Amino acid sequence: MKSLISTIILILSVLLSHAECAFKSKLQPTKWEEYLISGNGTMGVMVAGYPYNDTVVFNHTNLFLPIYDPLIPPSQGNHLKELRQLLLDDSYRDASQRLVEISHADGFGKKRQSDLSVPAFQLVISDKPYSVRSYTRGVDFATGEISMDRTDKRGSLSRRAFVSRADNAVFMTFSSDKSKINTTLDLSMVTNYDEVRKRKFALDDDFGIKDVKKSVTPDWLTIKVWYKNPWKGGYEGYEGVIRVIQQGGKSSVENGKLVIKDAESLTLIGRVEPSKDMKDNLASLIMKDLETLTDGYDHYLAAHAKIHGDLMGRVKLNLTVGSSENCPLSEELLARGFDDPAIIETLFNAGRYNIISATGVNPPNLQGIWGATMTPAWSGDYTTNGNLPTAVSHYLDASTPELMLPLFDKLEGFMDAFKTNARVLFNCRGIHIPSHICLHGYDNQFDATWPMTFWTAGAAWYSMFYYDYYLYTLDKDFLINRALPFMEEAALFYEDFLEEDAGGKYIFNPSYSPENHPGNSKSQACINATMDVMAAKSLLRNLIQVSEIVDIDPVKIDKWKRMLEKMPAYQLNSDGELREWMWKDLSDNHKHRHTSHLLGLFYIHDPEIMADADLREGCRRTIQQRLAYRNTHADGGTMAFGVSQLAFPASALGDTETAHELLVYSGKNYWNNNLMTTHDPHKIFNADMSGAYPAMVLKMLAYSEPGLISLLPACPWEKGQIKGMSLRGGVQIADLTWNSNQTVVTFKSKIAQKVRLKLRGKFVEDIIMPANEEVTLTF
Repeated sequence: MKSLISTIILILSVLLSHAECAFKSKLQPTKWEEYLISGNGTMGVMVAGYPYNDTVVFNHTNLFLPIYDPLIPPSQGNHLKELRQLLLDDSYRDASQRLVEISHADGFGKKRQSDLSVPAFQLVISDKPYSVRSYTRGVDFATGEISMDRTDKRGSLSRRAFVSRADNAVFMTFSSDKSKINTTLDLSMVTNYDEVRKRKFALDDDFGIKDVKKSVTPDWLTIKVWYKNPWKGGYEGYEGVIRVIQQGGKSSVENGKLVIKDAESLTLIGRVEPSKDMKDNLASLIMKDLETLTDGYDHYLAAHAKIHGDLMGRVKLNLTVGSSENCPLSEELLARGFDDPAIIETLFNAGRYNIISATGVNPPNLQGIWGATMTPAWSGDYTTNGNLPTAVSHYLDASTPELMLPLFDKLEGFMDAFKTNARVLFNCRGIHIPSHICLHGYDNQFDATWPMTFWTAGAAWYSMFYYDYYLYTLDKDFLINRALPFMEEAALFYEDFLEEDAGGKYIFNPSYSPENHPGNSKSQACINATMDVMAAKSLLRNLIQVSEIVDIDPVKIDKWKRMLEKMPAYQLNSDGELREWMWKDLSDNHKHRHTSHLLGLFYIHDPEIMADADLREGCRRTIQQRLAYRNTHADGGTMAFGVSQLAFPASALGDTETAHELLVYSGKNYWNNNLMTTHDPHKIFNADMSGAYPAMVLKMLAYSEPGLISLLPACPWEKGQIKGMSLRGGVQIADLTWNSNQTVVTFKSKIAQKVRLKLRGKFVEDIIMPANEEVTLTF
């Protein structure tokens, strides 16, 4: 009884403290991309939520189907002088083609893709259908629980499911108010695929699976899957186990399926584990662990909800101040229009829910942690030149810095590969991060059209996140032991890579602006892509700033300062727009989904831009040109994260109208009716916008850097409230409430400091913040 009471209290406390609106709908899914999702960062499930014959897809963050062995990158470094000369001679396409020839000589053969992120298996639930009298399905963002409720002439039945962070297991329960539970359970491989992608990945009909063995008893469903082409040191396959706990009734195994009759209740507990040695019997180990979970579904839900709900509840957005409206059905909400404050709140919470649920062992991949196809778009990998940074872009502002750690763990786990990339591709020390990674970090994906081995901004870009983690948390141990070593390796690369022109300025050769080409060149290969220069400048500035916090060899500091002085200045084109390529006559091409050369306005604002009115205006014009391209295309110009690459800079420049336009645009185009996001307008299941949308909202409400806080820099809403938002400098906004007449803010700083405060872009006052005390100001 004591245990039951404590469980009830825990559930109530979680629900009361996290009142974010849940997703609920009377609509059934029309495709797998509309299934409901839950995850703990290691495993995920996708539940269709059909009233009778249902499907539950099990996923795991490390299930990447082996397609190609990881290879040492091609010997580009041995031919670097030749490649550089081709680029200097404006033979951009020839340089890209030469890289392919080099790779063929090295045994690469045809273009290599990333390994495929694939589902583990699906559980098919078959019930005898009747005429449905009522039906809803939904997700509780605060607890991570998926639900399906139906009523027919026999009574009501509910199915619930979640993936536990506390116990690393999938829990599912069936309950009925009057009738008994009669159902059939069947484990099988997922058979969804796209024919075009199947040919692209050269997949046979077995989809790279060597063998599958299943076992069914009244108490257990198990599956063991062997990969056809495992690579040395990688996973050879995986195993899945589902424990069946039935109260009352009978069960039997018929034709390889478990048939359950007249049960009073039914609970399933499952787990998926990848294996590096399929001779091991993982299933038996999983079974022993799952047998210890005996305290009931509600107990484990409460334990998970406490952890998950804490992450969800760190920051709270309220744009419907004073409203007492109950949460409407999602289809009713979506019909209102995407500038409605209620839908902005809901999508803000939905995006955070999706990304939090996908973050744990790893950061989110292109599909977060989910998928119900054997041929995911772009392999479902970690695309580092835009998608991955977007997916993680709101963690720090949303006071969830620990969710950044899986990204850092992933990168640091590949440091040997990154060093090999730098050495083999560029004859450089330091590290080189490729455009695509999955379960290895070698730069293996490129071709003549997409010369991605020429992209050098990766390590510098991710260094921004390392430094930002320190600025938000003030964790000096992290700064010294993780951030600084990574940043120094990134800078070491540039020491060897950069060459000077006749005027003593650095040349970035080869270079690459993902994944665009100049207007007067059909080749993506180039020199002096602005993004590459911008990332390197940020890295050096941040390292110099770090030297003021920790002891660093003065020789290194002097070297970084000299390098920074040799960086080329940003340039404007004849139309006054920021140039994307600062080399000769390479012209801008606005008919593209990326806007990588505005990187300096994504996070901490580039001081070179902010101090120059012409450069700021050049960035504004660039945004408008890219936006004009999107607005003239029925498909929205494609690619969700490209919207954030316009919205983040718009907020940085205080362009409220454009920032709001892009937020509404993203709500309209990139959400399925299950409130999971897409890559293209309403197609291709993808996590990018789930991370970008809350980041876009938060950047409209506050910007910070050490010694500066700017409140409501691009806020379009007449009234609202944000609680728990974190700022650089170890400051948190405990509460920011505003309306047309008044703004009230309460800060809490980890350290005593003086901060310059702005409101809606205008200086207000310098304020003194004592350590660990709240300071409330009214304007």
